[in-house]
Amino acid sequence: MKSMGAYHALQILDGRVPDAALEYVVEPWFFNEASKSAPGYEEFHAWRKTLETDRNIQFFSKVADVPAPKEGDIRLAIISARTSDNPDLLKACVANGCTAIYLEKPGATTVEDLEAMRDLAAAKGVAVHMGFNKNVSGYLTKSMEFAKTHGDSSKTNVTFLHNNNYPNTTEALSECFERNAEGMLKNMAIHELAICVTYYGVTVDTIDSVTADREYSSLRTLGNLTDFDKLKFSITTKSGVSISVAADRCGGDDSVGIVTDASNGTELARFSMPDTETIERIPALRETYGDAMPYFFAQDPDYLELKNRVVQSVVHGTHPDGVASIDVAVETLKVAEYLTPILQEQLK
Repeated sequence: MKSMGAYHALQILDGRVPDAALEYVVEPWFFNEASKSAPGYEEFHAWRKTLETDRNIQFFSKVADVPAPKEGDIRLAIISARTSDNPDLLKACVANGCTAIYLEKPGATTVEDLEAMRDLAAAKGVAVHMGFNKNVSGYLTKSMEFAKTHGDSSKTNVTFLHNNNYPNTTEALSECFERNAEGMLKNMAIHELAICVTYYGVTVDTIDSVTADREYSSLRTLGNLTDFDKLKFSITTKSGVSISVAADRCGGDDSVGIVTDASNGTELARFSMPDTETIERIPALRETYGDAMPYFFAQDPDYLELKNRVVQSVVHGTHPDGVASIDVAVETLKVAEYLTPILQEQLK
């Protein structure tokens, strides 16, 4: 299955998330008459019939049809859908009686929508955990620890680089821009911005300066959409903390933390995701999960770790270290909206 939602479901079905069991799947599109001629229709319904027969999983076209939880049940909803659909889906999950929600990034297309979602969930006592899987990734921890042991931000610079593997063609990038119409900073690089917010104290109010790397970056207009296909920039906060973010739509399948000497730019260390152990497991994951997006396999340990921390928090009340709350997501989306026009203007 190609979708992120299906991958979440498969990790749970395979028993890789202790204390979690999959009971219901909501899939609006493939229960829609218009989807019959769409790619994936036959594959989805074959999968559905198998799970209904072999695992007693129930499928529905809308959240409102899912049976309400019984008294004492703990229900976690995983929302992995088009960003524009998330506000209505979260509202429906709250109304359905969910205890907590795992919401894929960025959560909503606008800050206003995400704030309304946050307020609704808070009013009903529903915890919302965000799917920023890089927040719990090993390469992030190693990058920050290395930089810390080699001095403060005046002595080292850290760049968090995010690569995707779209072909570097007008056709492929046009499709990418259209499918991710909210823009690079609100989808692809939103993970790195969440890192900046969570670990480096970056918010709209704390940003002192932003500088785009003109040599690295590329701003393009394809059709009626203008977006970055490559972008690198540095943020300095009012407290003097510096952090850099880079993203390349056509750069590969990895994410990298790069630590450099602040005085001369010499690279001191880099830490990658996936690491060697994860790369060695990819053939087995591909054999198990079949036709999925390549980055699902590369980030498999991080998706798994994030869900495990969320589930343990929901079931046992443990603190989900590193897991971004919806409050962090609101601040992250504010930063994305703030930076986009500034960087576009610098790169004209």
